[in-house]
Amino acid sequence: MPVKAAGNIEKKFTQALSLHRQGSTTEARKLYRSILKSEPHHPEALHFLGFLTHQSGDSEGASKLIRRSIELRPDYADAIKNLGNVLAELEQFEQSADCYRKVIELNPEDPTAFSNLCVALRRLNRLGEAIEAGQTAVRLYPDYMIAWYNLGNAYKVSRQYKKAVESYEKAIKLDPKFSPAHDSRCQSIFRLEKKGFLSRKTWKRSIKAYQHWLECEPDSPVAQFMLSAITGDEELTRAPDDVIRTMFDHFAPNFERRLGQLEYRVPALIGSTLKRTHGEPRAALRVLDGGCGTGLCEPVLKPYASHLTGVDLSAGMLAHAARTQGYDMLVESELTTYLAQQAREFDLAVFSDTLCYFGDLKEVIQASAGALRKGGVILFSVEKIPWKNDAKGFRLHPHGRYSHSQSYVEHTLAAAGFGDVETVEETLRLEIGSDVAGLIVSAKIRRA
Repeated sequence: MPVKAAGNIEKKFTQALSLHRQGSTTEARKLYRSILKSEPHHPEALHFLGFLTHQSGDSEGASKLIRRSIELRPDYADAIKNLGNVLAELEQFEQSADCYRKVIELNPEDPTAFSNLCVALRRLNRLGEAIEAGQTAVRLYPDYMIAWYNLGNAYKVSRQYKKAVESYEKAIKLDPKFSPAHDSRCQSIFRLEKKGFLSRKTWKRSIKAYQHWLECEPDSPVAQFMLSAITGDEELTRAPDDVIRTMFDHFAPNFERRLGQLEYRVPALIGSTLKRTHGEPRAALRVLDGGCGTGLCEPVLKPYASHLTGVDLSAGMLAHAARTQGYDMLVESELTTYLAQQAREFDLAVFSDTLCYFGDLKEVIQASAGALRKGGVILFSVEKIPWKNDAKGFRLHPHGRYSHSQSYVEHTLAAAGFGDVETVEETLRLEIGSDVAGLIVSAKIRRA
């Protein structure tokens, strides 16, 4: 290529990179593509177009572009690192870890490569190696906040909660407004306290941890709610919308993996109950999956549905649910509000592990009654209140979820016009190594 032409391409690349960094992605993309039209083997343009493609949500397309860049420049460490990040997004953690190791070969003093390797190895459940990589990252760069957080996560998953807390505290000292570190620190302290209790649970350290979070972030809805939960706020009758949205947008990328580790059984229990109440599926019902999350119940609901609607407050969860391609409609909405707008729309309304974020069930059950057609069925899970006599019928626990008594659930259903109520006690999942007792409830609307 003539020197002048090469110089023009480099000027164009510099302009494209500047636009990219300023957030002008449309203009940057046009320039990257223009460069590659003139010079298809421009490794930097391929790399940064791939990075931009990843930022736009197309990780598969990004992977192809960045791989082409690395083929042209096998020692292109930044491209290899970003390929590792893209592969991590695609949950290809073995390949992602290989990329970070290659970067470390090229630059043994790169703390970001060690920190990212810590994350990939943790996701592969190779916890000893993950901790070692995280320790190297913070040794190389002691002020690297996200590396301390990633190391804390590796300790937390390996149940070394004391070391996890120490790592999260390092991260918080470096960035007092980094909510994930506060959240994980509070969770780790909660687990330490729960493990250490021999009698009455006072949660002193956990309360102080949430208070410290609020001192750093006074407007954090999660910190406010969890502090209320752990101090036993009797006035709070459901988790606020902004809490649910914030928590589950954060959980969405790892939600199914986390539930798998907890031996989560609710979708299977919903499926077996449906077989008992509805027989073999005939794809004839209008079905609502309320609080659908990432779509874990879609495989058991879809065979019964002529039309399947999923509703959730978390956009992050809905994005994952869309990938199942099983829903006819996905709606971002608060559940009770949505139900109140549906007049006799559904034959079956299912709430899988959703009502544990509601204390008082009256409004959501009443709204469900109005949304069901004649003979329609409501089917849901709740966590079972752990003591026999409770006048209120529901209780908010320090972990931030509600449990309900069987009598309260049955009375609430009857008051809303439901009959043929069936409650079955089941283990829903594990919680810090212990069974979580729950109820799988079904009832039919009584309507002339």
